[in-house]
Amino acid sequence: MVILKNFKESIFVTVITFILTIIVALISYSWMETISFFPAILILIIIISIGVFSDMVAFAAPAAEEESFHAKAAKKVFGAKKGLFLVKNAHRVANFMGDIVGDICGIISGSLGTIIVIKIASNWRAPRSWLDLLVLSLIAAITVGGKSFLKGYALRKSNEIILCAGKILASPMLLKNVLKKIKKSS
Repeated sequence: MVILKNFKESIFVTVITFILTIIVALISYSWMETISFFPAILILIIIISIGVFSDMVAFAAPAAEEESFHAKAAKKVFGAKKGLFLVKNAHRVANFMGDIVGDICGIISGSLGTIIVIKIASNWRAPRSWLDLLVLSLIAAITVGGKSFLKGYALRKSNEIILCAGKILASPMLLKNVLKKIKKSS
């Protein structure tokens, strides 16, 4: 039974990864083709950062203490209920944030790096093979170095990281409630 459940979850993760990769790739590639060099670098940095920070959340979720979130949720700390949900579903959070979001960002950042290399090679007549090697190695080094640095932080500050993630997840609900109150008062 457990094997069947794992198989179903794996199929679901595979399909979600496929769909999300297509969406993210289409959006980022269309931007990259139409913008100049420095905004392209900025988009690349944002995607690398998302991958690095998602990996941090993936490590923090299983390390966070559920009891702490029960206490915070009882005190109605903003984001604590969402944080508790993340901790209770730590294996899924780790899978989604580390494997899906993190890996998609890694793949997309490598592809965007190649697009940037093509832009540099065509605009500045630079040798593409060396640029490919340099840019892709730099992307890999920044990604792996960032993930390595933040994994230790994630283990030390797991409760704080998951509470922050809970606040981010709860923010749309807060906005929705504020808009409801504004609508009722008018």
